[in-house]
Amino acid sequence: MFITVVIRKNSSYMKQVKIFLYLFSSVVLMGSCKKDFLTLYPEGNLNEGNFYKSTLDFQQAVNGAYVPLRDIANNAYWMDEMRSDNAHYDYNQKDRGNATTENLVDFLDQANNVITQNRYQAAYNGISRTNVILDRLAAITFAMSDADKKQITGEAKALRGHYYFDLVRNFGGVPLHLHEVKNPSDAFVERSSAEQVYAQIIADLTEAAGLLAAPTFAAAQTGRVTKGSVTTELAAVYMQRKEYNKAIPLLQSVTQMGYALMPNFRDVFNPANKNGNKEIIWDVQFQSGTTGQQSNFIYRFTPVTTNTLNILGVSFNNTIGGWNVPTESLINTYEAGDTRFDATIGVIEGTLDANTNFTPTRVVSAVGYTQPAGVVAKYFARKFYYPPYPNLNQNTDQNWPLYRYSDVLLLLAEALNETGKSTEALTYLNQVRTRAFGAGNGQITTVDQAALRTIIADERRRELAFENKRWQDLIRTGQAIQVMTAYGTALKLKYPYLLPQSYNVTQDRLLYPIPLREIQLNAKLTQNPGY
Repeated sequence: MFITVVIRKNSSYMKQVKIFLYLFSSVVLMGSCKKDFLTLYPEGNLNEGNFYKSTLDFQQAVNGAYVPLRDIANNAYWMDEMRSDNAHYDYNQKDRGNATTENLVDFLDQANNVITQNRYQAAYNGISRTNVILDRLAAITFAMSDADKKQITGEAKALRGHYYFDLVRNFGGVPLHLHEVKNPSDAFVERSSAEQVYAQIIADLTEAAGLLAAPTFAAAQTGRVTKGSVTTELAAVYMQRKEYNKAIPLLQSVTQMGYALMPNFRDVFNPANKNGNKEIIWDVQFQSGTTGQQSNFIYRFTPVTTNTLNILGVSFNNTIGGWNVPTESLINTYEAGDTRFDATIGVIEGTLDANTNFTPTRVVSAVGYTQPAGVVAKYFARKFYYPPYPNLNQNTDQNWPLYRYSDVLLLLAEALNETGKSTEALTYLNQVRTRAFGAGNGQITTVDQAALRTIIADERRRELAFENKRWQDLIRTGQAIQVMTAYGTALKLKYPYLLPQSYNVTQDRLLYPIPLREIQLNAKLTQNPGY
């Protein structure tokens, strides 16, 4: 598609044209997976003039609306996991080029942070694509079956609701775009309140849940939103808002949709099991190869080293590692006999040369680990470690989980406990613990609401570690300021490189700033307090 634009030499007008072109190009041209997002065919450009002329065109457009999920996943762990007490970073004194991400972790980030900007932009890319689909679908002149129309509408509404949920939790009230952007004036919208955004999310997800089919656990449905994933996310919305009575029936309905815990916790995340996995309610699909749709999480989560051979089975000078490092705080929460500890956290042993370059020698279990003399030990997120890896650097098949069945069970336990049904809550909590400790072991029996509240929160921390749940859980349960202030105080005593002003966790820091670039482009936007 070619666009001819006459630009007047007026800075305000040029800003309008710039944002218009950006939004227009993102909403019109979808990633063209030829059959299905799940098959992960290469993304390309489609011509607006001869597109949206058939059911297949709309199905391809829906496939393209899933693509920003990958862009969010590639940035989210800094904002969702490393912002919490679960993970920190391996300080690299020789390379101080990581200030952007380190500042994000240490509560020193500002509105020009590229990670928050990338996430904000990716979410709006997804919203733009779904808006185009919904507007064009309402105007079709060709025959489309009711089944196809319901599926396309349901997926588009579910994805739009998901992207807005991602935005409102991280940035608060944001501009509500509900239609295709066709001219510059459509692009400049004031921020809606958080309540207005939540109302739209609930409306979208509720409608989508009524249109989409229940999960079938077949390969054709892998990675797609279903009635199960939408119902789960709608319940998560209500949990975020502490509307427990609305969340409970939704979560209970999910327990009747055929989902189940896999017997072995570590098998859940193995890429070999990612199709038809009954525990995965929804995940972001990645695929290794040359199509640009691979993941590289394990390269990020293992240490910086000149040679990854003894870790990954492939030789690579890994300069991007050292992130999502398990904290001592997280490690100490695991109880003896909890099989999730070994599945979640591992140790990489190695040596340092005279230039402090780390050379790994082997990967060992963290269970009962004692560091040998003369050995450097680095803990890492083993949950996403499944070697050997293909001889394509930073190129893996690892998907990213968004919702798992254990998440549903623990949310249901929490909601029941908060509504005075502690005895019933134990049923769902102990299903998760039975898998972790073995039949008859590790069972919780207390029905004291306050005690059980703490137990469930700790259980979510262990079960869902490194899955980007901890930071929002702390916010949702009102613990973020207290927990992260105490954690930051301890961390600053341990690591002298942390600045005195780091970990100043205030109410303002429970939201991220609206990206500076967006503020500069849209004069109607206001910044979040504290930035």
